[in-house]
Amino acid sequence: MNTNKIPAWVKLQTIVIGSLLLVSLPAQGATDAEKINVLQSQVQLLTKRLALLESQVQPAQSIPVETYATPQKTRSTSASERDSDVLQFKGDFRFRSESFWIDNKDDRHRQRIRARAALTAKISNTLTAGFGLASGGDDPLSTNQTLGEAGSSKNVVKDLAYIDWETPLNGVDLTIGKFKNPLYRVGGSALLWDGDLRPEGAGITYRGAGVFANGVVVVIDEDAKGEDSFLLGTQFGLKRSLGNGQLTAGLGYYNFTGLKGNEVPYDGDPRGNRVNPDGTYATDFRIVEAFAAYSFALANNNVTLFSNFINNTAAKDYDTGYVLGARMKHDAWSLGWSYQDLEADATLGMFTDSDFSGGGTDGRGHLLRAGYALTSQVSINSSLFINERNVDFGETEDYKRLMLDLSFKY
Repeated sequence: MNTNKIPAWVKLQTIVIGSLLLVSLPAQGATDAEKINVLQSQVQLLTKRLALLESQVQPAQSIPVETYATPQKTRSTSASERDSDVLQFKGDFRFRSESFWIDNKDDRHRQRIRARAALTAKISNTLTAGFGLASGGDDPLSTNQTLGEAGSSKNVVKDLAYIDWETPLNGVDLTIGKFKNPLYRVGGSALLWDGDLRPEGAGITYRGAGVFANGVVVVIDEDAKGEDSFLLGTQFGLKRSLGNGQLTAGLGYYNFTGLKGNEVPYDGDPRGNRVNPDGTYATDFRIVEAFAAYSFALANNNVTLFSNFINNTAAKDYDTGYVLGARMKHDAWSLGWSYQDLEADATLGMFTDSDFSGGGTDGRGHLLRAGYALTSQVSINSSLFINERNVDFGETEDYKRLMLDLSFKY
């Protein structure tokens, strides 16, 4: 299109104006000089009018045709931007070098990988769906895979599958499916719950001003011939300023139903818990928990002191466990220490730490940690377990384990 061409309606208006100028010329009796002066002033007026008209027309004529021809492109871009808010993707990869030194066993060294990826989708303002895949097999507490076996293919399993609902009750969220454990683990301790545990059932959380509460109904085992087993758990905590730091403290109660007298689910390994001669659980598990953590600043370091105590009120003996620990963080560095003592029937061995003393209950000892964040997404970490296992039953063994991790988040 020629943007310099004056539209027909502009020309028509100019002709009309010119005609009016001719009509308005001075009478025949006027002198030539007077006529010329009038004509000059009217021509100047006409020129200004034309310039004004062109300035009004030019911007509209200079707009590219594509602006009108592609409104769908603008709408599509907006949809993509909305999709980026609705869909969220994240994952991580970890390479681990691991060594074991255990009494009466050969030393062992192995390399392991863990890869996880999860997608969340915003269904509405209050509903979110989550789905995640991970490396590994059907182990309830681990998605690690050991390298070797002539480079054999590695399995991928369903790690997460849930719906989360932000209820109309302020601060209350409800989750159903297979989800991340909502129960608070003081100091990151795995005295009760391994960090990779993905409960299956329903979980509810409340976050208020200085208070929090968590609850779960977890399906442990569904038995078509026998009694189903569940975990019914609740937890309540407070957060308060104390001196120059913050105190977090609370209580929990966990009732594992349908276990006593029934077979050990999954693989039949009681993981430290006592069983009857026929392989069934010898006791129920009704656990009371008390926990506390105090975080404060010390010489430019963030320090946390924590403790956790549990007692299985359904057991007659070997029924207690505790952990004491400290963590420190300074810039990219982090350090940690804890001491743990977990008696044989203090909790369900299937859900507790799968690394400490080889996994399960009936173990005690120290855990030392150190880490350094190379970037916000890349870190190196180490964990040293100096433990004893089979302390209550069997032959006590020294158990040492070193884990060196290189982790990436994306």
